[in-house]
Amino acid sequence: MVKFSVVIPTWKNLDYLDLCYRGLIAHSSAEHEIIVFFNEIDDKCQEWAHGKKVRWSGAAENLGVCPAVNRAADMATENYICYMNDDMYPLPGWDSALAVHLGLAVKLWLSGTAVEAGKSALCYIGGHDYGRTPKEFDEQRLLCEYATLKRSYNVASTWTPTLLSQRDWNAIGGLDEAYFPGNGSDPDLAMKMYRYGCRHFIGVGTSLCYHFSRTTTARFDHAEWMNPKLYFKKKWGMSRRRFLKSVIQRDMPITPRLLERTARKGA
Repeated sequence: MVKFSVVIPTWKNLDYLDLCYRGLIAHSSAEHEIIVFFNEIDDKCQEWAHGKKVRWSGAAENLGVCPAVNRAADMATENYICYMNDDMYPLPGWDSALAVHLGLAVKLWLSGTAVEAGKSALCYIGGHDYGRTPKEFDEQRLLCEYATLKRSYNVASTWTPTLLSQRDWNAIGGLDEAYFPGNGSDPDLAMKMYRYGCRHFIGVGTSLCYHFSRTTTARFDHAEWMNPKLYFKKKWGMSRRRFLKSVIQRDMPITPRLLERTARKGA
């Protein structure tokens, strides 16, 4: 089984982070390298990390998501970097479902699929509420039912969890740290990959994580945010919507036959 460096940015979210870590340890097919970067690190963060199978670093201030991910990725030693949010709970087979596609192309973007309480969309499986907080989390019911939620097809995606080769990650320079607190940074990373030559953006419908959703960004004052859509357009010369919908066709279904055809073409 291929090992990943799983990089997790976190900001005062230890109860969610603990679930994410527990899911990784219990439900991964390989012993992945887990790397956590703590924004506003304090004694509680270090106490949490003590004795766990994690590598970690941190900053005294809140740098935002992008610098935290980049600094965690700088510590990676495996050939593949998996960027995962701290409010995700990986379900059994999440990693093997991604790994099976790694031979599809030389330059490749793989995403897992989130299970969420909100309404459904191609990029995530909504309408399945197993708790909105760790205290409410119905873990046992989810573990009994998750297999019925798997999708038999893949969709074009730029969502987390995101899996890239370390070679590709380093070549494109990781996330753009101008995005603060982090909203809009995923499409920007996808544009970097597209300009680099990637033509395969695959959302794997059988790689599942439960997502509590917006547990970090909801705590920010929106007045602090930069405008990610305007920044993207100024930077790349096209709207984010046009790139996602017309160029890489995010959220469009990919049939097994099309997946086989693209695999034969390579990239």
